[in-house]
Amino acid sequence: LSLPTSGDIVGRFGRHKHPEFNSYTVSNGISIAAPAGSDIRSVYEGKVLFADYFKGYGNMIIIDHGGGFFSLYAHASRISKRVGAQVNRNEVVASVGDVDSPRGPMLYFEIRYQGRPVDPSPWFR
Repeated sequence: LSLPTSGDIVGRFGRHKHPEFNSYTVSNGISIAAPAGSDIRSVYEGKVLFADYFKGYGNMIIIDHGGGFFSLYAHASRISKRVGAQVNRNEVVASVGDVDSPRGPMLYFEIRYQGRPVDPSPWFR
């Protein structure tokens, strides 16, 4: 798959130790820093299940790709698709923003399989 936006991966999937506070956090996806307004593209064809504001994730879109696979795109400045819309692979679904983002303009992205988070890194070329 292609990354859903162009930018730098600034947060990785999995459990991470905070260097200063000696505590752990878990990320169910990856964070990609990108210029505000950049296109966010669907990683695969599917149907939009959710397209609205979600506390902590900002403007978020979830796409059902079938076979138990879903992708989630969060912190968007603008959502381009409505619930029920069919989308193609690499079709623009939203724009990068910083709504509820802890680090400025970025895309938070997850892949889920049967409701469980999956590390998206191996899926990208």
